[in-house]
Amino acid sequence: MLCSKSPKVHRTSTAATTAAVEPVLNNEDLLLEILIRLPIRSLLTFKSVSKRWLALISNPSFSRRRSISNPPIPSGIFLARPYPDSLAFDFVNLSANPSRAPFESLNFTDQEYGIVINQSCNGLLLCSSSYGNESKRDYYVHNPTTKHFTTLPKLQARKIFGLNLAFDPLRSSDYKVICVRNSDSFKNNYEIEIYSSRSGPWRPCQGVFSAPSSMRFDSGVYWNSAVHWIDAWENCLYFDLREEKLHELPMPRVPEGWEERRVEYFGSCGGNLHLIENYEPQDLVFNVYEMKDDHSGWFVKYRVDLRCVSVAFPEIVPSEENLEFGFIPKFSVIAIVDGTEVGEESYVVLQIFEKIVRVNVESGRFESLVESDNGGGISQVNGFFGQVEAYLYIESLVCV
Repeated sequence: MLCSKSPKVHRTSTAATTAAVEPVLNNEDLLLEILIRLPIRSLLTFKSVSKRWLALISNPSFSRRRSISNPPIPSGIFLARPYPDSLAFDFVNLSANPSRAPFESLNFTDQEYGIVINQSCNGLLLCSSSYGNESKRDYYVHNPTTKHFTTLPKLQARKIFGLNLAFDPLRSSDYKVICVRNSDSFKNNYEIEIYSSRSGPWRPCQGVFSAPSSMRFDSGVYWNSAVHWIDAWENCLYFDLREEKLHELPMPRVPEGWEERRVEYFGSCGGNLHLIENYEPQDLVFNVYEMKDDHSGWFVKYRVDLRCVSVAFPEIVPSEENLEFGFIPKFSVIAIVDGTEVGEESYVVLQIFEKIVRVNVESGRFESLVESDNGGGISQVNGFFGQVEAYLYIESLVCV
């Protein structure tokens, strides 16, 4: 009778494994090199491994070092739902490895009437209580990835025209909030106050300045150490945070025959400031402008052609009747995602009624990110160009 030999089983003892791993764990530089390459979701879990790992991952220098090694790109978009559900948000995944929405509504602190998003900036959200005029609201800076937040100091009871968040994880782990409010001196005169996460309370700067009443101080965009504000009728401005001075922002020339500027998208991503203007409602081809680093002017970075997209989504083409009454195409540009820094193709994100469509700006390829409002779709927001409240979501470890 033949007896078969059992295969040998090689077992590594716990002691041997520990001995092999211990040099890595004891070498802080080597451990950090490993940790900065891990996904943020894993790092949040690893905070509970030990007090030492918690201290390492929570250190502001670790967050900045990781941002430099892994340039942050948006992994999703929050879309504010229309009234009466305006305190809730739909979430559109942009990542190749989709994750659950960080939240459906903001409840990180107790507010009787709820919390709204005012702005997003490189992973942080500027939020406020939803009730009351701007000068009486509570304001917060919230990190939706870590679920941490800070309450900003109360502002003086004077009219507020806009608050803007300034944060660049590649430069610093600190952030600033810029408040534009009225001056008691003359009509259409304003003052600026700054809150810094490093130095603390609100402080005045710049002095009194004049600006047209139509300036959108509530919709500033932070880029290249400055907050930028646009105006449809007058000159546009930017506030340089390094100099703490205002400058005029050069803009593309308004075409002949038009009295006002038709800005359809204004935002920053991937280290660049982008602008879309549209003066031909029936035209499905438009330019994406990019600002030069020295603020000297704009140039055409991309020319986006949606005619192929309109074959799959004919509802974006306005009817003759719509054009006759001045209605514009039934879509909105809700984001421009610049993938240059990470070696990926850049794309625009469109909302077409309850659909979200991604269009690559160079190849013209497109795909639906959300197709319907039935089980997992989005709520229909205002379908006109430039009217959607959209906030980019970037995973971040920064401490607020």
